[in-house]
Amino acid sequence: MAAPPQGQPRHHHRRRHRPHRRAILTCAHVVKNAADFGDDVEITAEWVELGRHATAKVVPGCWAPELDGGGADIALLTIIVPTDLPGTMLHRVPAPRNRTVHAFGFPVDHDFGIWASGVLAGTGGPGCEWIQLDHVERSEHIREGFSGAGAVDDGSGAVVGMVVSAYLESNLAWIIPIDTLRRHVPALDRWVGDDVEPDVWRPTIGVLVIQIGPLDAGRIVDASGKSAAELSPVLQSATRHMSVGFAGIEQARRPEQVLDDVVAPLVRQGATVVLQFDDDSSPSAILAKQWQFDALQQRVNELARGVAQLADHEGRVRRRRAMIRTRFTPRPDLDDIPALAADMEFTLAILRSNVRDKEATKLARALHHYERKLVRGLDAMQRAAEENDEALRDFELQRGRLISYNAKAVEHGLMEDESLAELYRGALLALEAHPCELKAARALVDAYVAEVRRRT
Repeated sequence: MAAPPQGQPRHHHRRRHRPHRRAILTCAHVVKNAADFGDDVEITAEWVELGRHATAKVVPGCWAPELDGGGADIALLTIIVPTDLPGTMLHRVPAPRNRTVHAFGFPVDHDFGIWASGVLAGTGGPGCEWIQLDHVERSEHIREGFSGAGAVDDGSGAVVGMVVSAYLESNLAWIIPIDTLRRHVPALDRWVGDDVEPDVWRPTIGVLVIQIGPLDAGRIVDASGKSAAELSPVLQSATRHMSVGFAGIEQARRPEQVLDDVVAPLVRQGATVVLQFDDDSSPSAILAKQWQFDALQQRVNELARGVAQLADHEGRVRRRRAMIRTRFTPRPDLDDIPALAADMEFTLAILRSNVRDKEATKLARALHHYERKLVRGLDAMQRAAEENDEALRDFELQRGRLISYNAKAVEHGLMEDESLAELYRGALLALEAHPCELKAARALVDAYVAEVRRRT
């Protein structure tokens, strides 16, 4: 957090994330007094872990203070003297849900900073332009002192947003996602990199099919008389969803090496590979059969990973929906969340027990069926989570308006005004009520906002 200026218009704030070697991105409220001093104010940014610091100032046109109704709260700074301090790019998350992120902040009594984690829960905050962070067990809370910190995606290591606000009592925090950052400060576009790949389940290993007898369809590569090196060009054009057949494996030069160096990498990349053998008792056919079952076993394990992911998503959506149902009156019209994961866990147990006993082709077909069922289940949870977001949208908007206008009242010296405080308390109690009558709460927030506007 920013320290108040002392003696001169200079702010000294802790490490915030840098989109580039000459730029620093942080929250406007971290350096909010900079606006009082004009564009020439100098701010000292300190990299505590590196023992380094740099002087910066606000980039003209890149100061987006908090709006009356909440939102914005973004400042882009430029370093006056170029340095070799580390920087990063910013990355969008197309599906911002159920991803764990971490941030480095400086809450009270932690002068050297601490790491904390949260899980992206869905859109929220003023105008629903932020993303809510739920607390992660066995992790420090993201709280006051983290504002302006980069939210780093655990899976990809990409900076996917900036911490903007937190409420320790409720274990909730919010980040500003990249789309919102660039909407308020278009100059950030130059530092936006590729999107983070959605955390969508899919098997990471392909399918190996063994055919005794001639191949008569699809893409076929004749391996007869060829070495692994001569067949390796197939790998260069390999894609996850490709299908390719190899005929004459037994007649290849060193068949086992062809299996090791060409076929195995294709299957590991997710391709469907059909191997043709003349004799199912040949050494290379026996080896291929062993690989076939190993690949199927791994695919079952991948399905288990997906089912665990479905169970986690299902639990989060169900808990949030239960909260929403008891939080508001009239009660939102939301369907029950079906127990999709439990049904698939039963199926998974059967598949695991049949890996060695069931015919490989039949097991592969069964796996394909349940993999598609899993994807449909994950899609259903995504839609249910979006329904939850929609049910909370107006509540988040009213809470954001109340918080931001209360801050505005404090800035204008109205904190001790009893009549205004009474309006604020009434709106706050209405929003915090369980259940909350949202229509009545909205009217109280409107009254408070109107009075703050009148007096400021």
